[in-house]
Amino acid sequence: MAVFSFMATIATFAFQTLTTHILTTEDYGILARWLTDIGYLGMFFVLGLDSSILYHAKLGQKYEDNMGKNFIIYLIVFLLSFGILFFFGLDLSYYGPLFVSIISLSVLSVFKSYFHYQEQYLWFNLLGLLKPLALVIVFGSVYLLSLNFEIYETLNLYALISILVLIITGFKYFTVSTVRFTKDIFKNISYFFYGIKSILNKVLSLTLYAATVYILSFYGEMEMVAFFFVASSISKMVWVLPDSAGNLLYPRFLKIGKVYKKEEVLKEMNYYAQIVFVFNILSILGFLVLGHFILSLLYSETYQVVFIPVIILLIGNQGMVYFKLISRYLASVNNWKPLYFALAVGIIVNVGLNFILIPQYGLIGASIATSLSFIACGIFISFFIKGSLFEFVNILNIYEKHISRKQKR
Repeated sequence: MAVFSFMATIATFAFQTLTTHILTTEDYGILARWLTDIGYLGMFFVLGLDSSILYHAKLGQKYEDNMGKNFIIYLIVFLLSFGILFFFGLDLSYYGPLFVSIISLSVLSVFKSYFHYQEQYLWFNLLGLLKPLALVIVFGSVYLLSLNFEIYETLNLYALISILVLIITGFKYFTVSTVRFTKDIFKNISYFFYGIKSILNKVLSLTLYAATVYILSFYGEMEMVAFFFVASSISKMVWVLPDSAGNLLYPRFLKIGKVYKKEEVLKEMNYYAQIVFVFNILSILGFLVLGHFILSLLYSETYQVVFIPVIILLIGNQGMVYFKLISRYLASVNNWKPLYFALAVGIIVNVGLNFILIPQYGLIGASIATSLSFIACGIFISFFIKGSLFEFVNILNIYEKHISRKQKR
């Protein structure tokens, strides 16, 4: 699973890197803001139903019935969004491809979640790799052919790729399962309440990162948005391990008490966290040595300014390891309050420090604010799983487990 996640992360990173060469720095800042909007507005399109369908499958509800329910809701939201677009006279060239991309990703997430719940990780990861790979192929061709692309052509092409990937994924799903549309869409209110809880978690989670992008945009610094987005993209490369561990553990969290024992799964979570901690340290040291070379290899000279911000963000990543893993467990037992509190703490730290540090230190200040907010969020949520604050960084356990395995052999 980690291999596929790493490939998807590399492909996403490659797409973002290619577009820095295709677009001007200011246009890339607009793209960065647009991609952030996809994640943010997508929360309200999806309504948390991608998480609800997984949780209610755990309760024994038929996946196919709830999938049909999700699709009808998505269609309604999609039509309403375009109604709002025309009613308020919003910029169609910006919001048109945005809404198309969001609805495509929403439906795609439902198809993919089926393979996730079934623990068919090969197909789950292959389908997750499909879109970033398609983006690399298409935009790589644009770059190699030296085509002149402006920002709105880029947005339209992204939306088109999203639709094509959705069609391919849907075709694969219908070879193994079906979708059923029932009349009692709103009968099970708890289904939607769970989704609303999930939305709040996701909105807060995205706000933790997006706040910096929007605050930089507030100051009218689109080039600064571009630089921060590049720095963040590089630092997030190391998120592949906690994301992969979370994807692997989440179905097991859901099946605690039925298939797996709680103590065993939590020990497994600690073990994965310790591996990620070592990887984070190596990433920081590696970028300190090779960072300038990597930046010169991938970007124009303009982007050398992100060297220090990347280091700062890499340090803060450890806080997100706590959140990414522990939040999956708490969500699996329908305990959302700790997630809300931890994210709220991180957001308050991020917004407060951004408004203090950006006017004085610019990009460096934005990076410090974001990094400290990640750490604050991670430390806070660790209080809800006894011993995790220490166990997640107890790298001696890796050595002891390795010795134990050798003795068993």
